[in-house]
Amino acid sequence: MATTESAKHQAAAAASSAKATIEDGVEEVKTQARRTGARVRSQAAEVQDTLSQGADDIAATVSEKLRAVGVDADRMVDVAREQVSELQQLVEDEIRERPLRALGIAAMVGLFVGYMSAR
Repeated sequence: MATTESAKHQAAAAASSAKATIEDGVEEVKTQARRTGARVRSQAAEVQDTLSQGADDIAATVSEKLRAVGVDADRMVDVAREQVSELQQLVEDEIRERPLRALGIAAMVGLFVGYMSAR
């Protein structure tokens, strides 16, 4: 009987030790995950900054080259905005004048896009 009690105590001690080891391991994994997450966030921010800087550099280079050949990129942007405004106004006027026609066209476009995306 004493042997059984001793075995129970040993098993309980082993279980307690195993539980403590597992808990320590879980805490270590959590700590490593936090550190890895922080490193990933830091590296992602660095990549974002690098890409942003690269895009800015490309835009500046393109703008310089366009100016070198006599194209004013700022003026082109202004003209494009004006044309888009005019086009938007024309579309709005057409929709107000013929709402059923606009609805039919929108339905046909929707069906076409749905058909193409299903393929």
